[in-house]
Amino acid sequence: MKASLKSNGFFIFIIFIILFGCRKEFSFENQLAKGTLKDENGACLIPSVQGNFYTGRSASQTTNFIEIKVNVTAKGRYTIDTDIQNGFQFTDSGTFNSVGIHSIKLKPNGTPVRTQLVNFSVRFDTSICNITVNVIDSTSPGQGNLPPAQQENNWKFTDTKRGITYQGIFENNYIFKLGTLHVLVLSTRPGQLPGDSTLMINIGLPAGTISKGDYSTNDPPTGIVFKTFSDACVNCAGGGLIPRSSGAVVRFIITGYDQATKRVKGSFSGSTIDWFNEIAIIKDGEFSAIIK
Repeated sequence: MKASLKSNGFFIFIIFIILFGCRKEFSFENQLAKGTLKDENGACLIPSVQGNFYTGRSASQTTNFIEIKVNVTAKGRYTIDTDIQNGFQFTDSGTFNSVGIHSIKLKPNGTPVRTQLVNFSVRFDTSICNITVNVIDSTSPGQGNLPPAQQENNWKFTDTKRGITYQGIFENNYIFKLGTLHVLVLSTRPGQLPGDSTLMINIGLPAGTISKGDYSTNDPPTGIVFKTFSDACVNCAGGGLIPRSSGAVVRFIITGYDQATKRVKGSFSGSTIDWFNEIAIIKDGEFSAIIK
């Protein structure tokens, strides 16, 4: 009888161990991971875009994706995705089996509709970061084949801090006059859809007319303001005027102006102040616009 009780007790003990072990594993696999997309200073861990994305085409998930870094603080299941923009989004799911920095690939789903820069918001736990994806015209990816308005009114530059090249279309170009003050204004028309990039360039014209030459943000009212739908900003908070005390300066070069067509073109580069009030280097800036 005692032997039977011992045997039964041992059997119950084994069952308890098995159930406890299974329950522990089950609990881990069903808990949600915790963490952030940002570093200890609150800056987004820099993502990267791989591959090309074209209008009317579903992108390959093997060669086309967004690679992001996640600082995991608690193990568990995750689903990370972007918002839906321009007909498509990026997503990935799985399990983080350890804490620390992990790199994952967000795969595209859907089909891009319009040729444009698309600014996606990426969410994990309570953190949100952003990344810009360029959607190319599938029928005519070269600029020479773009519609005339886009060939004549366009801009681009590279933000070296984030490693992203932005580009877009100018829609509101004119010379602002106030007494003896003359300012060349090149800007994206306000009221764009959320997620669109906007850029405004102001160039002071000492002679009152558009002339070839160098212009600097050290000479107000020359300035530059760029922002996306979220935090990817170049001098957003400063109203476009970069304080000389910051040591940052953007240089604009007007390389040509056709009085007959009223088309002005040029380049820009230098350093400015971003949303976090830090120095941001921009390079390879180009602009072309028809003045109205």
